[in-house]
Amino acid sequence: MHHPEFSGILQNDLKQVGDLERLISKVALGKITPREVLQLRRSLDMVQNVRVACLNTDNAAIRMIADQLNPCTLINERIAKELDQEAPVLVNKGGVISSGINEELDELRAIAYHGKDYLLKLQQRESERTGIPSLKVGFNNVFGYYIEVTHTHKDKVPSDWTRKQTLTNAERYITEELKQYEEKILGAEEKILALETRLFNELVQSIIEYIQPIQLDAALLGRLDCLISFSECALRNNYVRPHVNDSRIIDIKAGRHPVIERQLPEGEKFISNDIYLDPDSQQILMITGPNMSGKSALLRQTALIALLAQTGSFVPATSAQIGIVDKIFTRVGASDNISSGESTFMVEMNETASILHNISDRSLILLDEIGRGTSTYDGISIAWAIAEYLHDHSSSRAKTLLQHIITS
Repeated sequence: MHHPEFSGILQNDLKQVGDLERLISKVALGKITPREVLQLRRSLDMVQNVRVACLNTDNAAIRMIADQLNPCTLINERIAKELDQEAPVLVNKGGVISSGINEELDELRAIAYHGKDYLLKLQQRESERTGIPSLKVGFNNVFGYYIEVTHTHKDKVPSDWTRKQTLTNAERYITEELKQYEEKILGAEEKILALETRLFNELVQSIIEYIQPIQLDAALLGRLDCLISFSECALRNNYVRPHVNDSRIIDIKAGRHPVIERQLPEGEKFISNDIYLDPDSQQILMITGPNMSGKSALLRQTALIALLAQTGSFVPATSAQIGIVDKIFTRVGASDNISSGESTFMVEMNETASILHNISDRSLILLDEIGRGTSTYDGISIAWAIAEYLHDHSSSRAKTLLQHIITS
């Protein structure tokens, strides 16, 4: 039964999930960036949404997947709390850690980015404390930060101030507080970077503890994504549910090639074909016909339908009974390997030999114009010998589709 509303919710949530396996592998290597950690957090949010949606379905298999999903709430909340939502790609760009997480970091930021406010407050405080209304805080490259007092009020200067410079109309002093502030502001940016780097690395180390559950989440979401793709493809292209069993029979009614039928011009229908293979009664089918008559397409669609059925997908046919196939062997197309001294014929024969040495009773073999790399009579002789070998094999009567062009 198809539930379009549930499918739509699931598709929307899955689209927002990043590549969880890649992200968590970068955590393990310690190479994840702040921006990628934010993507990881958004993905974990979607894991929670997917879990809730799946738990509300009436499908036992889907609910079983939902039960195994772990939104990793604790680390998700920690990332949301500690990492700035506008964190840059690289840590050394700054602005990675949120405010309110580390007192020292907040103080350094206030010094580095709000220095004027601090100095104005200090100037106002000292002016009120000393009763010197004209007191002002300044800076130069020689003495750094200083407090300047005119000669008129120098008798009000507190004993804890240290005189640094005498001018014509004023005296300049420094205090212990200004010294400490100067040290802080001059090294604030470096300290901010070092502190943010340390805090970010500590966060990444905490995420490492969640590698296994997040890897499981990635696998489960991948499974759900695959199932949704199967259902959407089946609905859109009119696929049917195959019957997969323990028999050795392949019985496909009105089978179609899933790719070719989608590439046909609008209004043109794919001409479907029936295929029946049975090791006991119809083990080998010899497909013949002129060029461009669809022989290769028939071979390929048979393999694709058998493969789709065993992956859990519906198939392009009106009905299909597929006995379990353990291997699908193909010898299709012509190529050479000149760099290794192998001609087209040699490559073809090596691949065919490999097939013949590895077949079993449940194998499906597709041979497309065997022997094309040599003369016509030699090619037909090779194809004949291979067909006889497969037909007369004592233990492994593999189902075979063998195609060849009609020759006069």
